[in-house]
Amino acid sequence: MIGKNAKKRSYNKDCKWEQAVQVRDNVLGSLWRNLSPPKVEIFSWLALQGRLVTRSILASRNVIPEGQTLLCQFCSLYEETPEHLLLHCSFSWNIWSIIMQWWKLEWVCPPSLAVLATWGFGNRFRNLERHIWEVTFFGTLWSLWLARNDLMFNNLSRSASEVGDLVKTRVAMWMKTKFDIKMYSVEEFKSFLGGIRTLKL
Repeated sequence: MIGKNAKKRSYNKDCKWEQAVQVRDNVLGSLWRNLSPPKVEIFSWLALQGRLVTRSILASRNVIPEGQTLLCQFCSLYEETPEHLLLHCSFSWNIWSIIMQWWKLEWVCPPSLAVLATWGFGNRFRNLERHIWEVTFFGTLWSLWLARNDLMFNNLSRSASEVGDLVKTRVAMWMKTKFDIKMYSVEEFKSFLGGIRTLKL
């Protein structure tokens, strides 16, 4: 016979699992809302699935010649995995910190992109604010990838503040094309996010 405490623990465990699955599905579902450009949505889906073609992935497919570095393009300290490149690298961490400060959020670097996505999409954001956060998340991933490619293929190095500003600009432009906030310029959106995100449209 199963005791009441065992039943309660099983119920709580099942509830937490169902909640986690629901949040995961919400995150992946948010990719296809056409809030960001299609190529950004596809890229973000690959990133969250751990299928982004970084140096570590290419090496596992025997694409990178033997002897060629697998180190991160940004820091040159650790192997370039999707998680490291887009989250754990010190350069990427600085970008996320700039964005969290823009949102006036305190944060600790999570163990994975999935955890960060789960936290963000399972947060208290509602209505327009939720959409802005979704676009911010995808825009940050995309901007980091472009900065990495600029450095790798064009030898163009950008500072954390430059990339952070590009994230904000992309978010503002993408949101202005989808929602009735055209009365705000891109610079106003970037400067007054705190007020704009509370608008009820």
